[in-house]
Amino acid sequence: MKLALAQFGAGTDKQANLGRIAQFAAQAAQAGACMLFLPEYSMYYTRADRRARIPQAAEPLDGPFTAALGEIARQNGLWLAAGMYERTDSLPYNTIVLVDDTGAQRGLHRKNKLYDAFGYRESDECRAGGAPFAPLDTPAGRLGIITCFELRFPALAAAQRAAGADILYVPAGWAAGENKLLHWHTLLCARAIENHMTVLGVDQYAPGCFIGHSAAFAPDGTARGALDEGDGLLTITI
Repeated sequence: MKLALAQFGAGTDKQANLGRIAQFAAQAAQAGACMLFLPEYSMYYTRADRRARIPQAAEPLDGPFTAALGEIARQNGLWLAAGMYERTDSLPYNTIVLVDDTGAQRGLHRKNKLYDAFGYRESDECRAGGAPFAPLDTPAGRLGIITCFELRFPALAAAQRAAGADILYVPAGWAAGENKLLHWHTLLCARAIENHMTVLGVDQYAPGCFIGHSAAFAPDGTARGALDEGDGLLTITI
C-alpha cells in the first residue's frame, strides 16, 4: 500500500494552512496513497508571543479546523492525520487528530512529554496530555502515535508496540540546532529497529526554526524515503 508524508511550514493563517493540506491531499490521492500524514502544528504556528497567541488560536475538537480536515479527507478518499492546538479551560493541548476517508474522527493523541529541553519550555504554552495514544486499525495497519519530543523516550515507542502498533507515526516540529538532523534521523531509525515496526517521521520546515527532512524507516531500519529542506510530499510503499 502507499502512504504519503507532507512536509510544510504552517503559519498563523489557518485558511492558508488548510489550503496547503488540501493541495497535499489531492497530490497524495492522485499518487494512490490511502493515508496522508502531516506535521505537528499543522493548524497554526507562530514564532511571536506564543504564550498569548496559542490559546487564542486553539479550537475545540469539533471546531472549524477538524471539520475542514474531515471534508478534505472525504473529498480525496484518504485518511488524514495532522497536528492542532486543542482548546481547554486553560492552556491548550498539543493534539494530533486522525480522521478517516468519510471525514469522521477516529482518534487523537494529546502530547504527553512536552518540550522542556534545550533551553525551551513548551509547558509555558501547552498542557500535557494524560494518557498515551491507543493504537487503532487503519488502512496502513495498526497505527501508533508519539509526538516530536516524545521520540527521545524509547519507552513511549515501545509502549505503542506493546499495545499492538505495527506502524508508528511521529509528527514533529523538530527544532533546528547543532546535530538536530543527526538526532532526528538516528532516533527515527532506532525506534523502527528496536520495535520492529515502520516509523514515519513527518516534520515541519521553516528556516532557522524547523529542520524538515521528513523520513520513513522500515522495521529493519532500511530507509523507505526522505525529504530534504523545503515543502514537499513523500510517497512510500509499505
